[in-house]
Amino acid sequence: MSFALLLGLNALAMICMYLYFKNRIDRRLEAEKLLENLRTDAGRLVGEMIQDLNRITDRNITLIESKVGDLQRILQTADKRILLLRRETEREQTAGQVYSKIRRGPFPDETETGGGEAAPSAAEIADLHRKGISPDLIANRLNLPLGEVQLMIALRDQKGKN
Repeated sequence: MSFALLLGLNALAMICMYLYFKNRIDRRLEAEKLLENLRTDAGRLVGEMIQDLNRITDRNITLIESKVGDLQRILQTADKRILLLRRETEREQTAGQVYSKIRRGPFPDETETGGGEAAPSAAEIADLHRKGISPDLIANRLNLPLGEVQLMIALRDQKGKN
């Protein structure tokens, strides 16, 4: 009896050890499957996040390129306006200089320029015009602005009519 009891206890201990180790092995295999599932899910989520980031980045790049194009068009418009403003300013300065010369006297005979040379007289301009020389050629020959030559001719003609 004691042998049978010892044998039964030994068999019971072996069954318990078998169940204990089987349970531990199953848990370990189950944890590995769970870990593998987690890795797969994490990889899938990271892939989706990368795709989302790529789409967002492409959209943002498109928006930035659009804004850069808009800015370039605005800069071109601003450059054109600045150029026009410079031209208008130069015209206004030239007109102011002509007006200042006219205010000194409508037909100055001999006035001194800043360089010490005698400025061409209105009579000289009128003589060249009477000879049939165009205002462009007179302006070039006398080194005067075309507008000034035309104005002096028009004033001389108007004075002759009165």
